[in-house]
Amino acid sequence: MIHLPDHFRFADPVWLWGIPLGILLLLLGFFLSRSRHSTLALGNPRLVALSPRFLTPDLLPWLLRLLALVLCLLGAARPQMGQKKVQEKAPVTDLFVDLDVSGSMITTDLKPNRITAAKQFLADFLDKVQGVRMGLTIFARFSFTQCPLTTDVQVVKQLLANVEPAPHSIKWDGTAMGDSLVSCLNRLKNGTPAKGGPDQPKETLLSKWLGSKEDPEDEDNGVPNRAIVLLTDGSNNCGAVDPIAAAKIAATQGVRVYAVGMGSNKSIPALYEYPDGHMGYVIDRRTNQIAMSEPADMNLLKQVASITGGKAYAATDNRAFQRVLDEIAQLEKREVTVTSHWEYNELASYFLLSAFALLALELLLGTTLLRTLP
Repeated sequence: MIHLPDHFRFADPVWLWGIPLGILLLLLGFFLSRSRHSTLALGNPRLVALSPRFLTPDLLPWLLRLLALVLCLLGAARPQMGQKKVQEKAPVTDLFVDLDVSGSMITTDLKPNRITAAKQFLADFLDKVQGVRMGLTIFARFSFTQCPLTTDVQVVKQLLANVEPAPHSIKWDGTAMGDSLVSCLNRLKNGTPAKGGPDQPKETLLSKWLGSKEDPEDEDNGVPNRAIVLLTDGSNNCGAVDPIAAAKIAATQGVRVYAVGMGSNKSIPALYEYPDGHMGYVIDRRTNQIAMSEPADMNLLKQVASITGGKAYAATDNRAFQRVLDEIAQLEKREVTVTSHWEYNELASYFLLSAFALLALELLLGTTLLRTLP
């Protein structure tokens, strides 16, 4: 945040037109008062000539009233002193990683396997995307929030390192893509700072009394820009929410989805982790043949990304996977914008208090030093 030099202004300058009119009315009132109290000059002509004509003690109350009127009109014009604040804002301030941990993530077309490659490249990705709050959700048949939104990158990386594919992190296998997206959206929504929070300027009693309003350029809806990075190696095969429906919800909330399809774009033999811990191919009992793992549903991922204004990628090997995450990080960096706005403090109270003090002084003088007898 950069603060520029102070700037003075009147929020309602139309009241300033009343100053010359008020001066004229007070001068008229003063001269009318003098004419009603005129006296006949009798006595020594030399002494009469030496007596004051205009600057008499009865002029002082009128001067005090004039100054009080001017100060009141200046206060009504709402004088303000402000500072221009320049702030850099990145379009993504909240970022959720939505990671598929279904059993097929142990497939070795990415080295050493899909889940390990995802963890390694995501750790590097989190270091490159700075200045954001990050969260982590994992999903198979069910979704689970591994880490809510936080600015501590090291915590996210540590929890990411502990992620294991089903049935370890999540007991039941499957790919509930739509459910996981809705889970991320709920976390992003709940993590949005409320308007009027500790960083919001407080409304003073004077600003309420004067009907103070912020400038249009100062208004901010308080909602951060948000995105989800979805990484999956399959198609949606379970869950209560269709991914397209989830994408439409994300679009209404202004959340972009970057969808990454992991693994080969062809069917490959499916690996399975047996209860004793060893890896082996899955045998289809109907055909007694090795079961095949279908590639990521890129058509679905493209639809989800397009609906939300994001982009879909295919990470078919380690090098492509690295390029995909680098591109997502660079997209966010290129979209950094600079905004500026003025923040003003009301000064009307100082003018009004000065006016009241002058009126009090006039009242005091009128009952003491300048008191007149009938």
